[in-house]
Amino acid sequence: MRSGRDGVATSKKRVVCQRCHYPEKQCICHLVVSISGDTIVWIIQDKLEAKHAKNSARLFKLCYAKTNVIAFSDSSAMQCFYEQVDVDAAVLLYPSDTATAIEALDEDKAKQIRHVILLDGTWPKAKKMFLTDNRLKRFKTVNFAAPPVSHYEIRKSPNAKALSTLEAAAYCLEALGSLQMSNVRNFFSEVIELQWQLQPDSHKHRTSKESKSG
Repeated sequence: MRSGRDGVATSKKRVVCQRCHYPEKQCICHLVVSISGDTIVWIIQDKLEAKHAKNSARLFKLCYAKTNVIAFSDSSAMQCFYEQVDVDAAVLLYPSDTATAIEALDEDKAKQIRHVILLDGTWPKAKKMFLTDNRLKRFKTVNFAAPPVSHYEIRKSPNAKALSTLEAAAYCLEALGSLQMSNVRNFFSEVIELQWQLQPDSHKHRTSKESKSG
């Protein structure tokens, strides 16, 4: 706490929008689009990723109502997740040795999928989640044969084919044939552009050099 000019104590904590949870001056609610679908998206999130300011899972949840974000560290929430998801009607996006390209699923199998599960975290964290919770191995795993190019340039990626959680979730739903997600991608690009404009010049310069060297 600190004292204002009139002596009234004010908080140093930034005021955030109650809907998008961005700082009030950076509110993105006017950019949000709404997409409806039957498939439920489950995002199992590493605790460090949940605190990351540039995490895209919350952005996807703003656009797609049937999104559930589960904290991997919350054993009760994870138990509820396993109780609600039918293994035979779900796929887990993870590049296991037995993963099938989601684009290769035939139409009948794709229609049977009612739950899409993603692991939200850095690659080492996602791998750790998969390896430490054997219940995840019950799900059929899928990967991407020909993913779109990521536009999440504001955040450093491990490789050229890496997608943000939002981009991966959107592509999964498209590959299953249930939805067209171009509006969500456009929303994401607009949010990134807004975030980029708010970056200090020193960071922009540093990120640009990293992109060229990568």
